[in-house]
Amino acid sequence: MSNNSDLGSNEDSGLEINLLKWLEQLKEYRKTEPEKITTEPEETSDVDLKEMINVAAYFLSQNQLSYNELCWLLAEKQLIIQKGDENVSLNDIRKKAEQIFRSSCTYDELCWLISELKILTEKKLLEIG
Repeated sequence: MSNNSDLGSNEDSGLEINLLKWLEQLKEYRKTEPEKITTEPEETSDVDLKEMINVAAYFLSQNQLSYNELCWLLAEKQLIIQKGDENVSLNDIRKKAEQIFRSSCTYDELCWLISELKILTEKKLLEIG
C-alpha cells in the first residue's frame, strides 16, 4: 500500500509540474501587443472600389434623373475636382455639360462616371483642385 501512496504523490507532483509549465506557456502566449489604431484610411482593393462604384451607379440610375441632369452632375463634379469648389461658375458647368452631352455617353456610363468620381473623392484617392 505504501507503494501506491508514493505513486500517487509522484503522479500529483508530475501533474503539478506539468500544470505549472502549461500555465507559464499560457501566460507567454497571451502576451500580445495591443492592436494599433490608425487614423489613416483603410486600403481598398481595386475589386472593392469597382464593386462600390457599380452599386453607387445602380442606385444613381434608380433616381430616374434625366440625361441632361446627369450631364450637368458629371460636369459639375469634374470641374470641382479640376478647379476647386470656389472657382467653378455656372457658365463653366453649362459648357462642360454640353461637351458631355455631345460625347454620346450612355445613361449607364454617365451614372458610372459620376459614381466613380464621388467614391474616389470620398476615399481621398482623388484630390480636389
